[in-house]
Amino acid sequence: MLYLLTAAFLVGMVHVASATPSKSGPKCWVSPNPVAVGQTYVVSAGGLPTGTAINLWVTDPSGNTSGSPLGSTPDGTFNLEESSSSAGTWTYAFSGPVKKHMSPYATCSVDAY
Repeated sequence: MLYLLTAAFLVGMVHVASATPSKSGPKCWVSPNPVAVGQTYVVSAGGLPTGTAINLWVTDPSGNTSGSPLGSTPDGTFNLEESSSSAGTWTYAFSGPVKKHMSPYATCSVDAY
């Protein structure tokens, strides 16, 4: 019985120590939301892959998208202070390279008024 408990504990520890994202997948959120134009808010992401490049794509209410490299994250999280320069929905997408192409990990948005 002790052997089974020890084995279960070690298997659980190996699973916790792995660098793969959680089964629920990466998530992105904005706080506070909605916001006034020019108000500072925090864009956060969690459950991102570790040890790989992460990019941030921002799409403004007019549909214009710009990208920025963020580098990698040792713990799978990013927190960025942002503010919107115009009213409407701003979308934030975290992405990275997956099998020779770019794939979004998590997307969220904020409504500026």
